This record gives sequence, C-alpha cells and structure tokens, in this order.
Amino acid sequence: MSSLLWPRFFTSFDSDDSDDPDSESSGPPSLSDSESSADPSESCYSLEAYIADRDVAVPTRAFLQTLISAGSDGNTQVFRAELRIVANGRLTEQRREVVCKVAYGEHQIEILRKEADLYNTKLRNLQGRVVPFMYGCYIDDTEEGPTGVLVLQYCGVALTYELKYYALTIRYQAVIALLAIHKAGVEHNDFAERNIVVSKNGKGRPHVRIVDFGLADHDHACLVKHDTITAYAIAPAHVDFPCNELFAACMEHAHIWFPRYAHLFGNFIHVQHATSVDSLLQHCPDVPDNEEESYVREWAQRSIDEVAKMWEKRQALDANPVSI
Repeated sequence: MSSLLWPRFFTSFDSDDSDDPDSESSGPPSLSDSESSADPSESCYSLEAYIADRDVAVPTRAFLQTLISAGSDGNTQVFRAELRIVANGRLTEQRREVVCKVAYGEHQIEILRKEADLYNTKLRNLQGRVVPFMYGCYIDDTEEGPTGVLVLQYCGVALTYELKYYALTIRYQAVIALLAIHKAGVEHNDFAERNIVVSKNGKGRPHVRIVDFGLADHDHACLVKHDTITAYAIAPAHVDFPCNELFAACMEHAHIWFPRYAHLFGNFIHVQHATSVDSLLQHCPDVPDNEEESYVREWAQRSIDEVAKMWEKRQALDANPVSI
C-alpha cells in the first residue's frame, strides 16, 4: 500500500531541486539537494493511506511549492505541490502536479475523510472530467497532532472574477460540471468562483473543473430531470427545474439563462409576450384602470426596454470576456 512522505518543515518553501543544482527558490528549502537525492524520507513524516493511490503501490514524496490558501483558524491549508514516486529508497523521474489539501485535528480530518470518500465513490467516474483525479488520502499523527492530506490533480487556477464575466464556454462548462455532480448524487453547497478552476490544453481551449467538496451534501437526490442545459434559453419554471443550487448557478452565477418573466404593475408576465406594448398589456392580468393610458403604456415600454437591456448587456460582456 502506498504511503505519503510529507515534509516536516512545510511552512517554508519545500522545493525539489535535485535535478537542477543551479535553481533558486523563493524561500529556504526544507531539504538540501544532497538530502533530497540521497534519502527522500529524511525530514519527512510517513503518513498512512486512508485511501491509497490506486496506481502507485510505493511511497510518494510531496514537494511543496506554493501555499494557495489557509483557514483562519490555522487548521486547514491548501498547497500546490509536486508528487515524486519513490522506488528502492530513491526518487524516480515520475512526477505529478498536484494540490495537497491539509487538515489538522480530528474535526477537520473527519471533514477531509468525507471529501475523500466522495471522490472514491460518487465522484469516482467524474474524476479527470469535471472534478480532479484523487491521488490518495493520507492520515497519521505528526508533531502538529492528527494530520490528514488529500492529494488531488492540479487542474489550473481558480477564477478571480465573477463567473458571469467570463466567456460562454467557461460559464457553460461550469454549470454542466455542476449538473453532472448533482446527477451523481452530490450537492456542492459552495458553488463559487474560488472553487471553479480552469486549465488550458495545447490548443488553448479551457477545461473547467469543480473543487472543494468540504461542505457537500453526500445524499442529494436531485429532482432535475434534464440531462443537459441549453445556453441562452429562457429560464424554466422552478417546478420544471426544482433544484435551488443548479437554478442559481445557471441564472445568477453564470448568466446562462434569461429571465422568464417581465414585470409590470406587480405582475409577472412571460417574457415571450414582451415584444410590444400591446402584447404586454394584453397579457398583464392587473392593469390599473385609474391611470391614464399614456402612463400605462409608458411603463409597459419601460418593462420591455429592461428585458432588451439584459440581452444587450450580455452581448457586451460576451464581446469582451475576462481572460484566464
């Protein structure tokens, strides 16, 4: 069974420079070049596998590169790292770019276990497509107390602007990924830009994945029957799309849909009738009868203009999307 060699001094930059003696790091490495090449386990904890890497039966050594985030209470950290496979007590050339999600203390480790269990069960068939590959989860006692490390594929950078400002291909991939996650029986419960990561292939095409299932509902019986989502369609009625997280993702976060209703005098009128003042008034169930006709028609035109402005604003954003 695989184990994880985890650096004892990971608060400083833990760079593997064994292949490049002239390389420089942004901070002091926790291992010297000679120590790294001679004995990869020195100055490391050996963490037992809670869920072993299915593809590797020997130890792996984590080299930490960047601290991505840290919890305000100090009990969680997320690092970008490189994973090196160890064979016969030596580092091999096999490398993986990974993210290490670290938890300290029994409470945070229990959350980490549940997330690892999700990757290993309901999310297993989605790995590599809409969620990262999991390269194991490792838990053991260290000088910091109970310590857990969830090792995941590095899948790019998190979005830094609101999702609605990105190109349609990114927004659409994000909601389709969330739909697949729901279909697998999981509600994310933290669908936010910091948990939407994007990489690009050799042709520059983006690939979106969803991360961080620490708040997820593991037993979500999603009532949405749709197998896909149509971009730039009129939003369905809630009764036809009965999932708050998916509906909000499409409507509010990604702006994949347009509003279903125009609003006039407190009435909700299907947007298909907002093509002319006469059409809108004809389908408005409660038109004030004590107001002058010019006033009524003016407000009907304003309602139609609001609908048109939404589409114009979306077109403007699509013409100048935020780049990755």
